[in-house]
Amino acid sequence: MNNEGWKRFPFKVTALCAAFLVACAAEQGNEGVTDDAIRVGMIADLTGPLAFIGQEISAGAALHVQDVNDHGGVHGRKIELIVEDDGYQPPRTVAAFRKLVDVDGIFCLLGNVGTATTMAIMPMLEDEGIPLLGPNGFSSALYTPPRRYVFTVPFSYPAQSWVMVQRIAESPDAAGARLGVIYQDDDFGLDGLQGVRDAAAYYGLTVVAEEAHQRGATDFSTTVLNLKRADPTHVILWTVLRETAAVLQEAHQLGWKPQFFGNNTAADDRLVGLAAEALRDANVLFVTHWDQSNPKMRPYLELLQRHAPDKEPSYYHVGGFTEVQALVEILERAGRDLNRERLVEAAETFDGWDDNAFGMPFTYGPGLRGGLDIKAFFSKPDVEQGKLVRASDDILFEMPQS
Repeated sequence: MNNEGWKRFPFKVTALCAAFLVACAAEQGNEGVTDDAIRVGMIADLTGPLAFIGQEISAGAALHVQDVNDHGGVHGRKIELIVEDDGYQPPRTVAAFRKLVDVDGIFCLLGNVGTATTMAIMPMLEDEGIPLLGPNGFSSALYTPPRRYVFTVPFSYPAQSWVMVQRIAESPDAAGARLGVIYQDDDFGLDGLQGVRDAAAYYGLTVVAEEAHQRGATDFSTTVLNLKRADPTHVILWTVLRETAAVLQEAHQLGWKPQFFGNNTAADDRLVGLAAEALRDANVLFVTHWDQSNPKMRPYLELLQRHAPDKEPSYYHVGGFTEVQALVEILERAGRDLNRERLVEAAETFDGWDDNAFGMPFTYGPGLRGGLDIKAFFSKPDVEQGKLVRASDDILFEMPQS
């Protein structure tokens, strides 16, 4: 062997040893777990069109992680939360996933933001056996068919569509109802659109127009004008918050006043600030209720007061907090001898678990990873106060099964 070969030899041995250690870790199924830490990843939009969601969710999650760690962690291990920004762009989601897995060596993912972005990494999650808990995307594609390593929240986009269409079908003017839909042309919007089509057929209502827009669009003049020409009486928006406000403003400028319905991704008080008077008669669906008088909200509110007294509670901030509550409960059930398969088995023991800030029940099982049932209510804008206020009682809805 020449001198150059001897120089390379230690590197070869080191590389082989590293590869062997990685293979052993994979064999044991304990990637991302050490004696005193559990590395958890989150991929969220922190700088793009859903930045307000990603920032709030990650901050809410960090609030509870800090408290868990301050009290010694879970079974003696502290949680290391590593958040990556994908700008709501699927190619960046893939890059963020590879960084979290290959560089950071995470144990699992928590609370990823977005349907299309989450779907972009779905094959890798399944192939590499990496659990994803509570993705903030409610497409039926995330849980149909059930995937062993993906545990979604109970409500879905199709179920939300059914609740909105049911509301129209049961209204006094249902006989003359003509439905229109504006939807984001990706997994998120298409899933909501299919729910509208199915529910409209079930209730005997007519969908007279469907208009698509690309993710991140800012100009809705043509979209709204095309829909207006079809003259729908009710318009269901499968658009995220910023785009929902833009559609409403465009319709307001045209003096066009159908009955608008917004989905849960627009259910934030910021919508009132963005749309103002254009929002006044719209209905916005909430699928979780964060009542500050609920005793289950007390731990969240106390921690918020202690660590961020100037921070106002928000739906997405509470959501991130709740996701960590669920993660901690699963880790507690999985025990000290932790690996990914035990995490999956522990999550499958959830049967109506609702000890979280939302009081939202989670149920999973070997063939159950998402839900077709939904607890929701409608809100209306209070433009003067700058917030959305409850406008209906709770609606308990179960998807009709064929």
